[in-house]
Amino acid sequence: MKSKLSWRPVLIGFIACGAIVAGAGPASAHHSFAMFDKDHPLELEGTVKTWEFTNPHSWLVLTVMQGDSAVDYSIEGSSVNTLVRRGWGPKTFEAGQKVTVIISPLKNGSRGGAFVKGTLPDGTVVSESPSPN
Repeated sequence: MKSKLSWRPVLIGFIACGAIVAGAGPASAHHSFAMFDKDHPLELEGTVKTWEFTNPHSWLVLTVMQGDSAVDYSIEGSSVNTLVRRGWGPKTFEAGQKVTVIISPLKNGSRGGAFVKGTLPDGTVVSESPSPN
C-alpha cells in the first residue's frame, strides 16, 4: 500500500521555520546594548535641545559646545514605563535647560550614547537605575 504523504505541509513547515529564524536576529539585536561603551563613561555639559518621552526608548538631544562649535548628542534612554517608575515624566528635561549628563558613549565614536544619569539645573540627580550610581 502506497503512503499518500503530501509534500505541502512539510514545505509550509520549512517556510515557517525559516521565517522565524530570519526574524530572530533583528529582534534580539534591537535590545542589545553592545554598541555602547560602558567601560568609558562620558560626562557632557550642555543645553537640552529636545526630550522625547516616548516608547520604545526615550531620547534626549543635548547641544554641547566643543571648542567654538555647538554639536548635538543623541542620547538613548529607557522606555516610558521604566522611567515613570523612577519618577520621570514628559517635563523631566525641558528645551533650553542647562544639564550635566553621564552617558555610555557609542563605540563607533558617533555623537551619542546611552543615558546613565544626569543632574538638572536645581541639582536633582536623575537616573534610570534604582539608585543613582
